[in-house]
Amino acid sequence: MNKHIIRQCCTLSMSCLLLILTSAVSVFAQSDNIVPGSKDYQTLDRMDILLQNDSILNFNTVKPLNRLEITKQMEHIDSLDQIGKLPIQLSSIERNTITRFLMNNTIWSDHTIDTLKSSRSFLKNLYKNPGHFFVLKDKVFSMTVDPVLNLQYGHVNDGSGKLYTNTRGILISGNIDKKIGFYTYLSDNQELTPSYVRNYAAAHNAVPGVGFYKEYGKDGRAFDYFDMRGGITFNVAKYLHIQYAYDKLFIGHGLRSLFLSDFSNNYLFLRLNTRLWKFKYEMVLAQTIQSVPQIGREMKPKNYMTLHHLSIQATKWLNVGFYENIMETGNYGLQLAYINPVIFYRSTESNLGASGKASIGIDLKANIAHKFQLYSQILINEFHIKQLLRYNDGAFVNKQAFQVGAKYVNALGIKNLDLQAEFNFIRPFTYTNFDSLTNFTHYNQPLAHPLGASVKEMIVIANYHPLPRLYLTAKIIYFENGLDSAGFNMGGNIFRSYNTRTRDYGYFIGSGVPVKSTAATFNLSYELFENGYFDISATHRTYNVLGQPNSALTFYNVGFRLNLQRREFNF
Repeated sequence: MNKHIIRQCCTLSMSCLLLILTSAVSVFAQSDNIVPGSKDYQTLDRMDILLQNDSILNFNTVKPLNRLEITKQMEHIDSLDQIGKLPIQLSSIERNTITRFLMNNTIWSDHTIDTLKSSRSFLKNLYKNPGHFFVLKDKVFSMTVDPVLNLQYGHVNDGSGKLYTNTRGILISGNIDKKIGFYTYLSDNQELTPSYVRNYAAAHNAVPGVGFYKEYGKDGRAFDYFDMRGGITFNVAKYLHIQYAYDKLFIGHGLRSLFLSDFSNNYLFLRLNTRLWKFKYEMVLAQTIQSVPQIGREMKPKNYMTLHHLSIQATKWLNVGFYENIMETGNYGLQLAYINPVIFYRSTESNLGASGKASIGIDLKANIAHKFQLYSQILINEFHIKQLLRYNDGAFVNKQAFQVGAKYVNALGIKNLDLQAEFNFIRPFTYTNFDSLTNFTHYNQPLAHPLGASVKEMIVIANYHPLPRLYLTAKIIYFENGLDSAGFNMGGNIFRSYNTRTRDYGYFIGSGVPVKSTAATFNLSYELFENGYFDISATHRTYNVLGQPNSALTFYNVGFRLNLQRREFNF
């Protein structure tokens, strides 16, 4: 009974907090966020590097980004370019990309719909703007409505035969009186994936990146699932932005994040951020699902995750971020002390007598010579100076992860060719806790790196945009990690308690049964019309476990997608 009362009180407190914040909305304009995974982020990433010291684009560590703020800055960049005062020379394709960015964010752009009128306006009120199926824009209420479609067909040589993706949905976003922003996304999906993805789903009882699914097809090998996201955004003061949503977040500048990635299922969160001078501060309070065996349709047990991230523009070219995160069991409800946006979580946890999973980290981003970006993340789950000084002993308490990466735009003097290299190192037992319930997971999937722990990885990506509507991407991912040996916990499985280990020392990346894997992927996307793509992709993947026959598969897909990012399985 007491636990029930506590949970009810916590729920009431959250409701009251949200009500207070909502009632405090002022006259400051508010928007939704730029959809994660959209082509807009590649544009913003390039402009951040090319401009090197942009006061808005510099603060892009925590995603998604606010649509209004970014659109206004891109308009400013566009106007400077038109009068010849931009500090760099843009190519014709880069100018075209900026124009199309503004077109896709028409509600917050001063470019009128007439200026961007579409030749596809075959019906009176549809596609007046080529970036959106339907646009409503007036002084009180603005909204865009877009259909979502992804139809892909392919083949894999792993004995499965055909592959397919069938996604249909809708995306709606807008604002009310420029005070409350909103968005909602809903899709119905059926997909048949390569065998390694199906094996992952069976082992984790979750579709990668989504969660709950039903078996589909005559043989039950395909997935059938809904993907639903949505939220509201508003300001309570000129510099304080609030988002309440069921969605995902991503912290970092690489393909991977060692802090928080978008690999797992959606989750409910309250996000506060403020940007003042050379500082941007984020606080997130989220409700996640414990990764425990689930039988039937009873309510799934919850956890509460809270994090802080402070980003500082230390110099014109260097951005430094400080991160802390704690995962607490939901058995005792939400602890109100964690709602405090300006407190160190570890001290709060100690005073509460709690024993959740705490992490701290530092991230760096350096834009150099209008061509290069260097980025890095350092994550610490536990910090024992004695064991760090004796690092070669392989103590299990050395739970750290490290990332270093580089981006090179207009590489080798070739316009619109971008190269990226990234290296990730994750020690065994990183992201794990003594009880396994508060490991850094959500809905049976990792919240950070998709491979969990005991991983070293190299990623190389080439993006080439030779024509305004042609996008070419080549990607190679190589990783090594360690699997549990004969059932013994070797630190790679982040769904197990670290107390199930058999010793305290001798743990290194790849301990246990070594695995080596390489995946090489090529993607071609041609934009037939705005946000409508014809896709061709091919992947060759090897997965070799020591002592077992080598495994390799090749698969390809051809299809069409509309208002949706490409579906990929980068693990």
